[in-house]
Amino acid sequence: MRHLITPLIICAALCGVACNPGATTENTSASSNSTRATSTTTNAPATTATPTSGVPPISSAHGGDTAAPTAPAAANEKPEGVDTAALDEKIDKLEAKVKAGSATAADKKALADVYLQRANTYRDAGSPRLYKFALGDYRRVLRYDPTNAEAKAKMDEIISIYNSLGRPVPTNGLEQ
Repeated sequence: MRHLITPLIICAALCGVACNPGATTENTSASSNSTRATSTTTNAPATTATPTSGVPPISSAHGGDTAAPTAPAAANEKPEGVDTAALDEKIDKLEAKVKAGSATAADKKALADVYLQRANTYRDAGSPRLYKFALGDYRRVLRYDPTNAEAKAKMDEIISIYNSLGRPVPTNGLEQ
């Protein structure tokens, strides 16, 4: 009978640790097996939100992205794996002209067109991790050309992808 109860106690302890890894047990007479299991399951890296974000961390029982949503990515944040250097240079020149106040409607349209090219480059690169950069650029296109139907449709498509996955929609492109 004793041989049946010991494995049940160990299983119950392991289940308790697996369901609540932050909890500690008061029982100091636990077997070395359960102690070893406890120490291996509680060594997982903890994720915490930055104190200034004001957003609690997102937990996931399936090991997904558990980081808290981040602040909007800056327009100059560069993703890895995609070469957009030529487009970046054009954007920098046109942005400077638009921000200086000497831009015409044609300059704003040209800036929107270059942002659209770069957004399509990110979107078509074949990596979902680049969607947030494409989304930011589609939003910037609409800032300078609010009637751009292609940017609006592709932005809505990316937002619907995030929503269908139950993921928070990135805030890229919302900066002013």
